[in-house]
Amino acid sequence: MNNKTLVIILVVMGIAVAYLGWKSSSIGDSWTSGGISLSTDPNPLRPGRATFMIDVKDKNGKPVDNATVSFDLNMTTMNMGTQRGDATSQGNGRYAAVGSMSMRGPWRVRTSVKMPDGSTENKDFTVDVP
Repeated sequence: MNNKTLVIILVVMGIAVAYLGWKSSSIGDSWTSGGISLSTDPNPLRPGRATFMIDVKDKNGKPVDNATVSFDLNMTTMNMGTQRGDATSQGNGRYAAVGSMSMRGPWRVRTSVKMPDGSTENKDFTVDVP
């Protein structure tokens, strides 16, 4: 591979990362999917540690306590290793998890919620580290 080809590949990858970052940041500060929503501290995100607040509601919109909430976190544009863990209950249907994002760009937060009735709901969210 010559230098010209390498430069073209790097430029295309840079444009793709910038576009994905812009696209995910245009979602806003809170993400909702079904009965699961996600917010972050800090907001906006930045490289380093962050707390992910996962709010769980039933189909009637009532907060769900006594659920088991787990998550994994990984960058979407390159494999930075997957972080996994369990979120801790904060009460009133809110669960908190801590992760660390080592660089700027789009990251996927995959949540898995086992409801008290035994059913499981999985939701993925894409967040941006500007």
